[in-house]
Amino acid sequence: MIENLICIKEKDLLQWACGESNILVSVPFLSYALVDLTRQLVFVLSEPKPLPTVLTIFNAQGEKLFWSAPPEGATFYYLTFNLSKEVIVVCSYPAKKMAGMIGFIPGI
Repeated sequence: MIENLICIKEKDLLQWACGESNILVSVPFLSYALVDLTRQLVFVLSEPKPLPTVLTIFNAQGEKLFWSAPPEGATFYYLTFNLSKEVIVVCSYPAKKMAGMIGFIPGI
């Protein structure tokens, strides 16, 4: 079980506990992270230009499972939870393409 997620942005590090292990992961240009307790995953947004341009997903043991740039024409905006307490990734599109924002849920 993932517990005690700590974002150390000035050192580009994420730290959390998983059982008896202390996990430490380096994420260049770390912006934001959230734990999905339902799926036991850590979602990370990084490399802001000015908004984050990289989504990375780690399992509880700190292994990288998924990496992605935002959908074409969009930027990652923020992470939040749906009603099932799963992390969702909110993307922003320019006003010319689409008014508003949509959620991007990677198939994991």
